[in-house]
Amino acid sequence: MSGSGFGLIGTGFMGRAHAIALHEVAAVFDDIGRPRAVCVSDSDDERAGRAAAQLRFERGTGNWRSLLDDPGIDVIDICTPNHLHFEMALAALEAGKHVYCEKPLALTVAEAAKLAAAAQRAGVVHGVGLNYTA
Repeated sequence: MSGSGFGLIGTGFMGRAHAIALHEVAAVFDDIGRPRAVCVSDSDDERAGRAAAQLRFERGTGNWRSLLDDPGIDVIDICTPNHLHFEMALAALEAGKHVYCEKPLALTVAEAAKLAAAAQRAGVVHGVGLNYTA
């Protein structure tokens, strides 16, 4: 998604791994332009602001839902604790945003089916990342 604006929710270990990958994707794939690192969201504004500076995003926010209304964000990258994924992914899909979510996308098959249906209705793409296994 060349030139796409990314919003990252969660700036812990996995959020940092996703941010590094986002910044380096153009170095690995010649035909992909550099994505825009628009906004990170964390538990409060101060923490999010620090993370934005460290992870080279344009800004940070303590309110993840504000990413859904941002016209500069095309893709929501979810790197939060597992039990939060479904709510965040569903809200993003319903807002017409593409979703890239660290595993698991959902906690049940029924939740995953709801997300697939929401993506299809919105005409957007959703995917699941597996960047680390123990």
